[in-house]
Amino acid sequence: MSSSKRLVQIVAWLAVAAWMIFIFYMSNQVAEQSGEISKTTTQILFERFFSGFDELTEEQQTKLVLDAEYAVRKAAHISEYFILSALVITALLFNRLNPLKRSITAVSISIIYAATDEFHQLFVLGRSGKFTDVLVDSIGIITAAALYLLITYIIKRRKKRNFG
Repeated sequence: MSSSKRLVQIVAWLAVAAWMIFIFYMSNQVAEQSGEISKTTTQILFERFFSGFDELTEEQQTKLVLDAEYAVRKAAHISEYFILSALVITALLFNRLNPLKRSITAVSISIIYAATDEFHQLFVLGRSGKFTDVLVDSIGIITAAALYLLITYIIKRRKKRNFG
């Protein structure tokens, strides 16, 4: 492997490590701090994307934000782990694995990390590690891998069609 490819591979794995550290940091927040971030994020999403939100009473806004907060938290889980899986797939592009094995490896690494992250949360004040959160994380993980497989299939098919 050339030195420039090796450097790109190292950077790709550093991106994986950095994203894992970010997930750990977010999971290391006590329940109160984590909840406040979720509420603030949900509030901002409604203010930006829900026309008429500012016309609701403060009580209606609060109820809407609290009702939607759970979905926003789960969407954050899915997004975090979609990104992790995509980063691991990218880092594995330099290995001599076929796309299916690359995807299975990335899914395995990402799910194991999700499980260890939930275990870690057992030791954070007010937080709990939940198997169901690993399942939610897996939605993002598997979606990224499936998208990668679909893209590689389309590219391979187009190459065959264009070059016989």
